[in-house]
Amino acid sequence: MGLFIVKLGGSAISDKTKPLSYREDWVRDLGKLLLTGVRAGNRFVLVHGGGSFAHPLALAYGLSRYRDNGQLTGVSLTSAILHYLSMKITMTLATVGLPIYPLRTGSIYVISNGKPQLLISPIHILELLKRGVVPMMYGDVVPSDEGFSIISGDDIMLDLSSKLRPSAAVFLTDVPGILDSNGNLIRELSSSSIINERNTRGIDVTGGLMKKVQSAIELSNYARTYLCAIWDLKSITSIINNEEPSNCTRFLPRTKD
Repeated sequence: MGLFIVKLGGSAISDKTKPLSYREDWVRDLGKLLLTGVRAGNRFVLVHGGGSFAHPLALAYGLSRYRDNGQLTGVSLTSAILHYLSMKITMTLATVGLPIYPLRTGSIYVISNGKPQLLISPIHILELLKRGVVPMMYGDVVPSDEGFSIISGDDIMLDLSSKLRPSAAVFLTDVPGILDSNGNLIRELSSSSIINERNTRGIDVTGGLMKKVQSAIELSNYARTYLCAIWDLKSITSIINNEEPSNCTRFLPRTKD
């Protein structure tokens, strides 16, 4: 049995074109699948994005770059709405029997010298897993050298994977992997691949598709790494079963010269 770190991306839990929208059905179905995995002896750590809850606020207050105390109201509101979203997800998943243990990211992470720094020992997360719960964090506004900065869910995925070395890491969105310009699935992606972002839609102050791809490729140095659709339960099950999914993009580590 394995340890899996799973990110529920903003588009997986919300419609980014509709403020405060919540895709409860998709989250609930995922919860049922993960509960089956837990009962089979697997362990999970979850991370979720801000979707249509946080990104509009962060953009309105310019939180992609903290300048002065005039943005503190935006810090407060963005942090609050993310906590609210995390509680919604917690309640949805707990209702189907998945024992989520939410951790407020701004209380356990800072950004120092431009990099995420976990303020608690990774052993703390392992101890939670040992007790049978599913720790969950989320992209948040956290203290930084500049005052406050946004830590994305992708940043957390990479940092946790480097520390916990899971069996696999899975990014979940509303589409089945990375698609090429013709709409066809790219089954494997490495740093030598060319990504065209011209058709990327929506607002995402955390860096959008290109940053996600870069993070996923780096993460693949520590674990099998995939991007799948949250509604593709068959592919997610394959990954948990240590099989290759039929409808996801797998990220490959950089080859050494």
